[in-house]
Order: sequence, then structure tokens, then C-alpha cells
Amino acid sequence: MTGPSYTKNPAAREITAAYNIPMDRRRLYLLLHPDSPDRAPRLFRVAHHVLIAVGIAAMLADTVPFVAAEYDPVLRAGYYLVSAFFVAEYALRLIAAPEMPGHEHGGASRARLLWAVSLGGILDLLCAMPAIAALARLPETSLFGFVWAFKYVRYSPGLASLGRVVRNAQQALLSVLLGFAIVLLTAASIAYLFERHANPDAFGSIPAALWWAIVTMTTTGYGDVVPHTMAGRILAGVVMTSGILVFALWAGILATGYAEEMKRREFLRTWELVAKVPFFRDIGASLIAEVARLLRPRDFPAGAAIMRRGQAGDCMYFIIDGEAEVQLPSQRVYLGPGQFFGEVALLTGAPRNATVIAAQACTLLSLDIADFHQLLGRHPELARIIHEKAEQRPGDMVAQPLSEPALAIDKSA
Repeated sequence: MTGPSYTKNPAAREITAAYNIPMDRRRLYLLLHPDSPDRAPRLFRVAHHVLIAVGIAAMLADTVPFVAAEYDPVLRAGYYLVSAFFVAEYALRLIAAPEMPGHEHGGASRARLLWAVSLGGILDLLCAMPAIAALARLPETSLFGFVWAFKYVRYSPGLASLGRVVRNAQQALLSVLLGFAIVLLTAASIAYLFERHANPDAFGSIPAALWWAIVTMTTTGYGDVVPHTMAGRILAGVVMTSGILVFALWAGILATGYAEEMKRREFLRTWELVAKVPFFRDIGASLIAEVARLLRPRDFPAGAAIMRRGQAGDCMYFIIDGEAEVQLPSQRVYLGPGQFFGEVALLTGAPRNATVIAAQACTLLSLDIADFHQLLGRHPELARIIHEKAEQRPGDMVAQPLSEPALAIDKSA
């Protein structure tokens, strides 16, 4: 439960000796960590997410008069329960803060202070504020519950990725924002010149014309303010077109940045998976980066057919986690992490001559046939390594020729 990073860290062991309870604190940190895979953290995350939904539902229902009148005690109880939970969570995260990476050397008090003033700590404090407001008997305290929706951000890798995208592209985004502001001010100023006499109520000043410019440039088109002169209408068309171009630029910058971020995340995940496969340790560091860009992670539930006998061979697979059952005509062979299969059809061009089923839930890396042959063309030694590893088959498979299916790495080699 404590994890290797804790037990191998000398600073963490010093903290253990100083506090006498750090193992409990470490367990608490892992319980609260959004990526902890153990059962207790998963149950905590389920309870956490359910209580957020309950709290927000109670806040929304409290604004409906007939629901609030009928179920006021239930809504209050739910609101107070959720509020108390987030106060307790804030206190627990404050206690566990010294276990966060990078906080091992500064002392527990400093670690807690750094966490409290961090973005995550401030957000957790805001989410604890509804309980404080309720204790202070402030009016309309239930309306503070909307801040609980932000608790989901910590558990959403996509939103974290979007934050990195915005940070990485901030110069380009700010440039477009500056252009937007310039066009907005220019449009409001020209509209004031064209329309101030024809429509003084809406365009009697540049600040008043800014509302029209914002609505028009964002192509919202409320229709509450419209130009009356021909010149003003021509200007409106130009402003609308400019707004489309500005938002297209914003969308293009964010879409490009998000695609690059997703590609980076996928590459990092693939790299971590590739590092678990013994086969890739033999191909040399120069090939690992190239191969990692070509491999695609795939997950199969238990009992799913990964490939079937007679199908055309379009890719080969490397097993990262789980177990695959190779159904040969005369036997069943089970392959585990570090082994690979499906390469014979790629080497020979023959159809699959075995069916492979996921005996357990599997995480595999697939290498497409086109990428496979490109790799062999650029690196002939890779084909030799595949042949050598394929011939190191366990049990009865050793006597079979290389054209037999489901060739596996012999881990004893």
C-alpha cells in the first residue's frame, strides 16, 4: 500500500522516525490521490463523486419553490452532510500534504503551508466554505454549493490537459485576444460615428455601442440593438465576418495544442508500456523511441477474441498486462506479460492460423502491418531478433516450425 517510491526514499524514512505515524499518513495520502489504483481509494473516489452530485442536486432543488417547501428537511440534511464531508476532506488533505512529491525536505508545517496556498488547496478551501457559511447562518448559504462542481477537475485528466494546452499556447491566444479587443473597439467607434444621430438610444456613446459590437462580433445576434443606416449595416456584416475569423483562430490554436497534448500523453503512456516488454530491451535504445510512436495501446476484456484463425494478419501484439490464450489445433498455450504473438502472419503473409482469446483482461500494444514492414526495411536486425525470440518457444511449441502461430518469448532465455 505504501508503494516503492515511499519505502526507497530516505527522506520519507526520516519522516517516519520523526512522526511515528507516517505510515498512516502515507496511507491517507494514497487514499486521497486521484490515481491510486487500490480498492480503498477507488471506493473513496466513488463516494466523493456521489456526494458532489448529491450536494449540487440539493442546491438546485432548493431553488425550486414547491420542491424546497416539500422536502426542505431532506435537502438541508443532504447539504449539511456534503458540506461536512468536504470540510473533513480539506483537513485530511492538509494532514497528508507532507507526503506529496517534493515536500519531503521542508518539514511538515512548510509542506502544509505550500499546499494550502496552492491552487488545489485554495480550491479545496473554497469547497469547504459552504459549511462555514452554514454555521455562520448566512442567508442563501445553499447557493454556495456550486463551487463543489470544481472538485471534479482534480479527477479529470482532460481538463488538466486543457490547462496545459492554454498555458503552452498563451502567447498565441493573447495575440488573438488583443486583435479581438482592437476590432471590438474599432467597430464600436465607427458604429458610433455612423449611428449616433439615427439611433441615439443605442449608439449615443462609444461605451453604449460596445454592447452592439460584442453581440455582433460574437455572432450572438440578440437583435435588441440594430443599426439603422446603410453604412451601419455594412459595418455589421464586416464585424460579424471578423468575429468568425477571430473565433476560428482561437479554435484552431486550441485544437492544434490539444491534439499535440493528446499525442504527447499517448506517447508517454506507450513509452511506459514499451518499457515493460523484455523484447524491446534487446532492440537497442535507438529503436525504442521510433517503435513507441508506432505502437498503439489496446485493452481487451476477459473472454474477448483478439484475433481468429483464418483472418488476414494486419498487426502483431505485445502483452503488457493480463494473459492471452492461444488456441492451437493440438493444444492451448497461455501467454503472459512480456510475450508477443501474431508476427508470423506479418512475416509470411499467410492468414492467421490460430485463435487468440483474452484469458484475463489484457492491455496489449499493437503494431500495424505497414509500420511493421517499414521498421523491418529500415532496421533488418529487428527481423532477426523477432525470429530468434519466436524460436524460443516453451514446451511442445519448440519442435514446430516458425510458421506456426503464437510465437512467444521464452523468459528463461
